[in-house]
Amino acid sequence: MQKRSLNPEDIYRIKHLSQMDLSPDEESVVYVVGEADQKEDKVLRNLYLTSLKTGETKKLTHTGKDSAPLFSPDGTRIAFISSRSGKDQIWILPLEGGEPWHLLTEEVVEGIEWVPDGKGIIFTSQLFCKEKEWKPYPGAPDYDGKRLQNLAKKIHEEEGKEPGKEEKAQLNETKVITRFKYRADGKGYLGDVRSQVLRRMVPSDPVNEKLEPASCQLTGADFDYRDPAVSPDGQHLIMVSRQTEEADLENQDDLYLLNLETNESYLIYEGPGPIMKPLWSPCGDYIAFVGHDNGCGHSTTFHLWLLEAGSIISSLAEGDEIVPRNEKEAVNVTGKLDRPAYGACWAGDELYFILGDQGAGSIYKCDRQGRLEKVFLSRDCSVSSIKIRDENLLCGVSGPAQMPEFYRLRGSNIETLTHFNKDLQDELSLGEWQSFTYRSDDEQEIEAWVIYPPGFRADEEYPMLLLIHGGPHGAYGPSFMFKAQLFASRGYVVLYTNPRGSETYGQEFASCIDGNWGQLDYRDIMSGVDALSEKGFIKEDSMFAFGWSYGGYMACWIATQTNRFRAICAGASITNMLSGYGTSDITLADEWEYGGQPWQDAEELLRQSPLNYVENVKTPLMLVHGENDLRCHPAQTEEFFVALRRLGKEVVMVRYPEEFHGLKRPLHEHDLQQRLLSWFQHYRQADE
Repeated sequence: MQKRSLNPEDIYRIKHLSQMDLSPDEESVVYVVGEADQKEDKVLRNLYLTSLKTGETKKLTHTGKDSAPLFSPDGTRIAFISSRSGKDQIWILPLEGGEPWHLLTEEVVEGIEWVPDGKGIIFTSQLFCKEKEWKPYPGAPDYDGKRLQNLAKKIHEEEGKEPGKEEKAQLNETKVITRFKYRADGKGYLGDVRSQVLRRMVPSDPVNEKLEPASCQLTGADFDYRDPAVSPDGQHLIMVSRQTEEADLENQDDLYLLNLETNESYLIYEGPGPIMKPLWSPCGDYIAFVGHDNGCGHSTTFHLWLLEAGSIISSLAEGDEIVPRNEKEAVNVTGKLDRPAYGACWAGDELYFILGDQGAGSIYKCDRQGRLEKVFLSRDCSVSSIKIRDENLLCGVSGPAQMPEFYRLRGSNIETLTHFNKDLQDELSLGEWQSFTYRSDDEQEIEAWVIYPPGFRADEEYPMLLLIHGGPHGAYGPSFMFKAQLFASRGYVVLYTNPRGSETYGQEFASCIDGNWGQLDYRDIMSGVDALSEKGFIKEDSMFAFGWSYGGYMACWIATQTNRFRAICAGASITNMLSGYGTSDITLADEWEYGGQPWQDAEELLRQSPLNYVENVKTPLMLVHGENDLRCHPAQTEEFFVALRRLGKEVVMVRYPEEFHGLKRPLHEHDLQQRLLSWFQHYRQADE
């Protein structure tokens, strides 16, 4: 069969695999397969089950609204989250046969977890937890507290109906904002609710479901609780919370232990920085978590930590007062590796996790003393997720020319477990790839990747597309990138690099650009362009660039610093660090990474801002932004666009309605791919 080029329409065919869970008997794996549906213009997510013995795969759900599957402790049922009822709630699927049934709960905002006896499920929900006489601020109208409480509880939704036009007109939906963190990208306005932990009993028979008690709220203080995890004996719950009045201004979390019998909670670990995803060891004596010590503020690398918990449990049982542990009493497992860790899971006494190193996800493990061992490391592919029970280690893997699938790792052998993208992969002529290193202008070694057009010949010349990652602490690596292969299929040599600021090369490498964007990072990127150009197959007058978020910032910065590119597209950009202050949902991170505050460091913020050098721009620019972006405000693109138009420069602004920082609608993602191809092709042809 003759192979074809990758097309923008192929975004509707590629499958994305995630959220796998292994059955207790290790004979099956359940997971989510997501795919963009052109007709419905949304990503549909359904559950699939694959036998580890036979390889047989079957589709378990068909609504396109399902996620987060989790086997019950006895392996007879699967709990999952579905929005098929209109909001995210828990559903139960019996594996012996029958339809999934609805476990009525409050709206679920986080992953679910079975209690060890299989009779209940722990989850989190956004609830109103203010005191009865609460007012949003001193001097507020007497009715305001009750009004905001009613809005927070979404009375109309709970009654199962949407307000009609007349009812809507009578609602007073005025927002009253007093919290520092009052909104989040992808979610919007947070309102007056807090993330709380609940337990829902699970009946053995769905017929009697309505006879069972409703959800039991386990937490109630007016603070956020998240990432709850049940101890192996089912007696305690570990969760992340920060219970101070200034929590919104502190880049810190703590660990709390909740006794599920008495509902008493205890502060057991005071974190020096943020904490995520605590996990109990199977023996119940250790808690693993991902976090950092704030050593480099918001740019600090996340490491894997171990906290001894057995003695804490014993002290509680004996009625002793609990003295919270601190970082000196926890083991930083990956600190000496100086690389970010994530995706941890226990298997007996060993803790497996993913380590980001030189752009690639690799698998490591450690024992309870923190002793490390490599399990799987490759420079040809990258691991994105893992799951393990005893001898079965499953992982999600992709490569620059290999679409994502799940694999089973046995010793040094890696076996393909799923084949969802095989048919599409077999149809396509994908570009070959190569990684290489080069020296920046100060001799710093930088890693890069290049995707060659199918049929590439080193004695010919090709246009080049530079891709710039976001973050700025993101990182490229040997994983599948649709956009890179799409442009390679159109005859471009595609270059992407990890300049200083990128994660996975050590703390100093990642944080050295803080407060000084557009300097070392820009020089590293342009040195990469030079290094590739020196190979002799790049058309110097036919080079293009694209970046999103921080990559959009750098794309705009490049346009103000050099005229080497024929055309540039910048998405979701920051262009004015001074006016951008306070317009993001991560103001504290911006403050750290930009290196200042407007009332103290205005000159420094402007020095790093592309808008300050807009008069230098001679390159045609396309500026793209989602209109609901709460991470990099659309006004940042508007400022740059208006300035360019006022100066008579060649520029176009493209805005995607109802999109946050990243595009969610497949229609918009397809439109962007087509628009990029056409934009660059126009200027490419102008040169031919």
